[in-house]
Amino acid sequence: DLEVSDESWRVGSFLCKASSYVISVNMYCSILLLTCMSADRYLAIMHPSMARRIRTRSYSRALCICVWLLSCCLGMPTLLSRELKKQYGKTYCTDKAVTEVKQIMSLTLLILAFFFPLLSILTFYCSITKRLCVHYQKAGKHDKKLRKSIKVVFIVVAAFVVSWVPFNVFKLMAILLRLLKQPNCFFSTVAQLGMKVSSPFAFANSCANPFIYFCF
Repeated sequence: DLEVSDESWRVGSFLCKASSYVISVNMYCSILLLTCMSADRYLAIMHPSMARRIRTRSYSRALCICVWLLSCCLGMPTLLSRELKKQYGKTYCTDKAVTEVKQIMSLTLLILAFFFPLLSILTFYCSITKRLCVHYQKAGKHDKKLRKSIKVVFIVVAAFVVSWVPFNVFKLMAILLRLLKQPNCFFSTVAQLGMKVSSPFAFANSCANPFIYFCF
């Protein structure tokens, strides 16, 4: 892939489109599911009576199906925008010609599918942390249980932030520079290099979460 290496693409047009689509769907699905999990914890702690009514197995299954369907739809622009190009005697899997409309769509998706979920997650967990502090202080257990609960909350949020924020900030920078008609400036190089370096951390988030829940 031209975005992540200098090696030529050797496995055809189908995998060029399919691999990019799967990566995109995985990104959206991971973020949306983590947001749903945050909302679930928020309801369980802040509104337990409401949570008991809606936290059913059928509701959870329906929500997961909706998240997957939405993620598949959000990944469609990536599927449609990838193609094979020949350059310097090599074949690359890269984006089609970038237009202003595509950049605006990418910016909108980035805001709705990353920054808004991030704000939601932080809001949910801040409220949860505040409630846990008050609860354990009133219960007179302001030590081991409190520390463990707060630790899990902050580790989950920190893992999400460390994994996804750098990649999406660099992606936001690249989109804004293109919209401002400054694709060849120093900051554009920084944005492209930043996405290359930070992308493995972004995709590692899905692998890290199970270990966090198991260990803590």
